[in-house]
Amino acid sequence: MPIDQVSILRMCGGCRHEIETISVKKDNMRLFVDDKVWCEHCQSDQPEIRDIAGRLDTIRTEQRNYPVSPTSGPPVLSTDDEA
Repeated sequence: MPIDQVSILRMCGGCRHEIETISVKKDNMRLFVDDKVWCEHCQSDQPEIRDIAGRLDTIRTEQRNYPVSPTSGPPVLSTDDEA
């Protein structure tokens, strides 16, 4: 049976604080929105950012499994790359 539900993280565009996680059908999934969302940390309406839940963890796991070149170290996903 195919997976037809996706978990989406709703985050503040200013501080990237996670507001909530929602589950939607793949057919109705929207990652790019122009909506504003109230952020408890910023205490203001901020642009909303959406991302698929677990995506960054999957990227980090995959990068740890890359072969290491003898002339360089392993690839690293820094906190700046999370945007």
